[in-house]
Amino acid sequence: MWETEAHGARANTDIVTKEIASILRARGSDEARLPDLVEQSWKRCLTDYNLLPDAVPRASVLSHSEIRLRMEEREEFMRIAEPEVERLFRQLVDSEYLVSLATTEGAMVLFRCDYQYLGELAGSGVIPGSVWSEDQQGTNGVGTCLRVGKPVIIAGTQHYGAAIMRLTCLTAPVLGRGGAIESVINVTTARHADARVNRMVQNIVTRSARRIENGYFGRLNRRNLMLRIVDDGAITDLADEGRLALDDHGRILDGASFTSQLLGQSLDDLAGQSAEELFEMDRALSEIRPDTPISLTYRGRSLQAVLSLPEAPRRVLPRVVAATRRPAPLAEEALRINPILSQALDRARRLLSVGLPVVVTGETGVGKTAFAKAVAQVDPLDIVYIDCAAPDRRAELDLLIQRLHVGQKSCLVVDRIDEMDEPFQTALLAALESDRQSGSNLVGLIGISTKDLDQLVAENRLRPDLMQRLNGGQVTLANLRSVPDLEATIQDLFAMEREALGKPGAVLDEDALRMLSHYHWPGNLRELRNCLRHAVALAEDRRVGLQHLPETIVAKIAGKDLTARSQSEASKIEAALRYNGGNVSLTARYLGVSRATLYRKIQIQKARGEA
Repeated sequence: MWETEAHGARANTDIVTKEIASILRARGSDEARLPDLVEQSWKRCLTDYNLLPDAVPRASVLSHSEIRLRMEEREEFMRIAEPEVERLFRQLVDSEYLVSLATTEGAMVLFRCDYQYLGELAGSGVIPGSVWSEDQQGTNGVGTCLRVGKPVIIAGTQHYGAAIMRLTCLTAPVLGRGGAIESVINVTTARHADARVNRMVQNIVTRSARRIENGYFGRLNRRNLMLRIVDDGAITDLADEGRLALDDHGRILDGASFTSQLLGQSLDDLAGQSAEELFEMDRALSEIRPDTPISLTYRGRSLQAVLSLPEAPRRVLPRVVAATRRPAPLAEEALRINPILSQALDRARRLLSVGLPVVVTGETGVGKTAFAKAVAQVDPLDIVYIDCAAPDRRAELDLLIQRLHVGQKSCLVVDRIDEMDEPFQTALLAALESDRQSGSNLVGLIGISTKDLDQLVAENRLRPDLMQRLNGGQVTLANLRSVPDLEATIQDLFAMEREALGKPGAVLDEDALRMLSHYHWPGNLRELRNCLRHAVALAEDRRVGLQHLPETIVAKIAGKDLTARSQSEASKIEAALRYNGGNVSLTARYLGVSRATLYRKIQIQKARGEA
């Protein structure tokens, strides 16, 4: 009986292995066999999840409010993770990588991507809020990392779903108490890279995950003694530390996961041991000078460490003001219409809150001024707004100087830096230097420009010393064409405009929405808001249709022979082809049409494009 069952299990395994080999051959994969970790995931997809490679569902997407809720629920963790995600993105941005942080459900809540690659990745469903679980999307970087709890590389055809097999995903888990997964840090690219490059980037990702883990471990154990250990040399990088939390008697309470790897013992075995005995210390912990390097001996090995004292609890003063949450002003509400803009706003506010100047760049009409003023509201500061192209700019600067003399904190918003003349640059630099040298730090600084500061310096339009004073952190706002879900953005802005004009029951009809979704919006957010305001104002009943849109926009689309209906169909076909990896047969089945009909529609669209 047992032999029969074992034979049946082997036969079933052989069938699954043959099916995997068949899928790889059909894809033209160079791999004779998948890496073991990937192969086990594929087997789960076939036997446990009953997924078909050509019919894996598109990743579900959290709404903007759901993303914010998850970030607010883990606010303390996100405050530690976000700077590292930004750091990793800056490190990899020139290599066309997206960087994201996913929750334990696989939802990408922190999302950093160069806007020129956003549309390409969105075609595969990789957008802010997309949820990547292995049981729903098959083998993928985030989902499989969550399943196995260790760093994962899923390259190209190693993805189970056909629609995402052009991607390469490199992930690492961020572990918390008891080895539980807190999140996954993910790097994705749509370009091919060889195995050596993937391993190199994987190592960078793993170290980033370790920095977040150690930072969060330190935060959770801030009321305990902390022993920070490195294998050799000085402590220079958070990723190289093993961390142990100690009680008042020097016994080990807990440790970060890398500590186990560093010492070769499980955290369960370390817990309860005396640090003085474990590391053969020649003096008591109480005699060690805090935050000073010390030498330790562990099983014959020489280690370096630093002892950190518990953080003193801060006195919390009672608040007089009732803790009611004020609704966001309309300007800020408009800036939170998609997760990328919302995260950019939060990031800029955090930079400003720690005294760093912020420079906001982007095309005309993307909302740079409204964004900067919303960022300036991070503290109850008076905002001094200077338009460098306005004739009264010197008067506004004089107002700032007067406030500095009486010790009044202000946030200076300098618009159109690229139009600042030499005399005004000199005067502005003098005011900023005066504040710095006095040590008062009364000025928060936000600059606005259509061009990068380095470019302005190269063109001799900005003083290098002023550039250095402005260059704390840069936020580039994407153009409207780069928004992954333009229809949702249009609907959100439409809802704001109808409320503002006192027409809460107004509805944007399907033809108008289709028309707006396929306009190129050279004026970006400003042009879209003006267009929607125009339409809502002209509508006499609840329905807002094509006849209410500005004639100039309708004429531009008509002039290109792109009616809303035909353009919508072309976009659906293009999106479906991307989703199905360019496979025409699968795309026809996906759209519910015959293969011949789909070929005919594609040829019609090609002919229109060439006309």
